[in-house]
Amino acid sequence: MIAALCSLCILTGCEARPQKLSSLEEFSKPYVGFYECTRLVLAGEDAMPEGLFLELSYGGEFTLSYRTGAQEGEWTGVYSVDPTRDEITMSAMVGSKTCSRTYPMQDGKILIEENFAGRSLFAEFRFA
Repeated sequence: MIAALCSLCILTGCEARPQKLSSLEEFSKPYVGFYECTRLVLAGEDAMPEGLFLELSYGGEFTLSYRTGAQEGEWTGVYSVDPTRDEITMSAMVGSKTCSRTYPMQDGKILIEENFAGRSLFAEFRFA
């Protein structure tokens, strides 16, 4: 692992100073990848569609895709992770406004709690 980091620094011409690489977790981004929604509750009732997936890319972009019967769709946006607080902030365009929300990340899960049309919404996405 150390050899790989040193090789990367040599190839990119950067210096490996502690203040440049604040943590291995920030550098390696272990949270990047596919997440599957394993629980979706709307107003206390199960609301799981056939498929609801979240993909976090290395470039700081996310894609939320769904599949219900013959309907499919997706939303895209950008995200940032604060590994010291175990939080993810996701931002997407809603009409002409940018909407941003921050959610906790715990044990490979992203936990979403929102008010949706006056009803409580809870979603749990697990790293796949």
